[in-house]
Amino acid sequence: MRGGEYSGAARPAPRWRPGTPAHLALASAAGARDPPGVHPAPCLFDLDGTLADTLADIAATTNHVRRVHGLPPAPLATVRTFVGDGARTLLRRALHEALPADPAAAAAAVEASFAVYVEHHEVQCTASVRAYPGVAEHLAALAARGHGLAVVTNKAERFAVAIVRHLGLDGLLRVVVGGDTLARRKPDPAPLALALQRLGWTGPGGTMAGDGVQDLRAAKALGLATVACLYGYGDPARLRGEGADLYWRAFGVPE
Repeated sequence: MRGGEYSGAARPAPRWRPGTPAHLALASAAGARDPPGVHPAPCLFDLDGTLADTLADIAATTNHVRRVHGLPPAPLATVRTFVGDGARTLLRRALHEALPADPAAAAAAVEASFAVYVEHHEVQCTASVRAYPGVAEHLAALAARGHGLAVVTNKAERFAVAIVRHLGLDGLLRVVVGGDTLARRKPDPAPLALALQRLGWTGPGGTMAGDGVQDLRAAKALGLATVACLYGYGDPARLRGEGADLYWRAFGVPE
């Protein structure tokens, strides 16, 4: 798995249409086989709420930080609504009632809380995590067909790498791009472009699967096919409103 910096701008590619490499990758993600002679396009995946159920661990660390601020624990369903835009945004949402009114003071408080979050999550991030049913088998099938596989998440890279290894998926997911790998994160397409670059893919096409509108927007900006994961942490109505090429009701299971 590779991290690192990427200075190039994301390059728009042709939008998905039947017959393109993106369409073939999408069909393969749905369980079809690629035609002979066609080089399989990469498949990119979000992590939280897409490949793995990480919510219990995120909630445990979030509530640890809330306790430090004298706040009661937030219910799992509430923490679910905080997820998707990185840990600092999560903390702004989770600590909103305790943050100072002054923007500069609030930003400083979030940074101090982020350090507490990171220290706790170093151990917590793999305590309860589990891959969704069928993930390992589906990824193995895609890899056997020649698809490059990568994780593109807004979670800090160090935690994403630890989770992928803990789940035993590091032999399949060759690249992990985290929310701090670059200065930009999803919905900016740059992390997806970096993942494609690190997979050695220079052609058009590819597929992004995720449970957030951030995933769909980033993928569309690059002309990738999109899979909306309705079983994850994102609001299914928002995902449908955003629009995707395919909808999964469970990992690898189209509607």
